[in-house]
Amino acid sequence: MTERFECKLCDFIEDYSDYNAPDECPQCRHRHYTLRYIKNIRVKPKFVSIGYKDTPRYSASMGVSETQIEEAKKLHPQVDWKRFGHSFRPLIKNRPEKLKLMKQANFDEYDPKDFKGRDR
Repeated sequence: MTERFECKLCDFIEDYSDYNAPDECPQCRHRHYTLRYIKNIRVKPKFVSIGYKDTPRYSASMGVSETQIEEAKKLHPQVDWKRFGHSFRPLIKNRPEKLKLMKQANFDEYDPKDFKGRDR
């Protein structure tokens, strides 16, 4: 038997097998949800591609101004830089590369729990 968990507040929907549905929403932590029982549906395992799949993008938060580009190229020699107006942004291909650049620049990554909403 498969259970479909549907959160009423954040629209989170997930299928669980063998009565393993949580007591609260995994995304927003509220208990306002509905459970529906569905027959003959197989629950596919989740594939996590974060960090493995290349998702190239130009990072605005790690960008530098025209006056700082020479310093940035010395600090990050492996990065391709692209001009956007009066600033330059680094090309980030995947998560491990992003973390490497952040470490080189002494940046810290915020915890995702800090951005869950106002209900805390």
